Amino acid sequence: MAAKGQKVGGKGSKSSLSNSSQAKGDSKNKKKVTLEGDDEADEKEGSFAYKILSEDQCKTLLGQDVDEIQITLCDIFKLHNYTTDLRDAGVLDYYTGAVWWGKEQGFHPQQLSGFFTVIHTLLDNVKEQHMAMVDNLKEFKKMLIGIDPEYQEIKSAGLDFFNTQQAKALTIYVSTCLFQHYKLYELMFTQTQAEEIIGTDLEIETAKPASVPFPPPLDEGVSEEMFASYIATPPPTPEPEVDEGDKAMEDLETKLDTDIFSELTVDDVRQVIESVAKELLDPLQSDIAAKLREKENILIGRINKVHKVAEEGSP
Repeated sequence: MAAKGQKVGGKGSKSSLSNSSQAKGDSKNKKKVTLEGDDEADEKEGSFAYKILSEDQCKTLLGQDVDEIQITLCDIFKLHNYTTDLRDAGVLDYYTGAVWWGKEQGFHPQQLSGFFTVIHTLLDNVKEQHMAMVDNLKEFKKMLIGIDPEYQEIKSAGLDFFNTQQAKALTIYVSTCLFQHYKLYELMFTQTQAEEIIGTDLEIETAKPASVPFPPPLDEGVSEEMFASYIATPPPTPEPEVDEGDKAMEDLETKLDTDIFSELTVDDVRQVIESVAKELLDPLQSDIAAKLREKENILIGRINKVHKVAEEGSP
């Protein structure tokens, strides 16, 4: 079997020249390893691209936002119970995050499809194979073989459309989103989700079959007395009669509500002030006059005593 990139001539002279030139090139380039089964058909079959997602599906996903990507993946993988089923919700979130990350990395459809095959295979190893994390890491390592290899003749595992930097970013993403939460995914796919059944009893009255006559309307199916007492709208309540006293009181209250001061003149105000002052000052004036008379009597009594003492002391 000839090495990849090496031509085999039909004539002996061309073959010898080709072999000699190839030998000189090998001394300058990196060491090459010859592997079998490296034809183009095998490479296409071994590629990770378009195994899970087709080219059209990848192009559609790359042109959508997060919500549209979630809806599309939900339709592709039949995850319509994600609102109630924890497993469907976890898988849909895992797929949606991976596609959105690939879109942010600027992957073209082939790269996005190959990357999705990787994350789908790794999750399937947890879900279906119940593979331990160490074994799953080994499977992931096998997928990365052939990305910018040191030996040019090493056959790619199927991700040869990525470069070294993209492979590093892919490794970091898979480690963060899957292997970092590996125990959580194992628990999700091995434990049964608790089911809560909420029931509501609803009684529905259906129409009787056509062979049975329908009942008459309600106002015709009851007696007139029952209809007038419980069904018919009662007449409006009559307004209570108001006697003259109550009417006069209402007029007074209405009059008091108006501004009565606007009807007063200057003379009315003067009379009101004089009457109020007289009512307040007359008792006060009488009180003051009584106190003055009492003081006056006391002083007169003292003066009389002084005169009496003076008269008795004179010869």
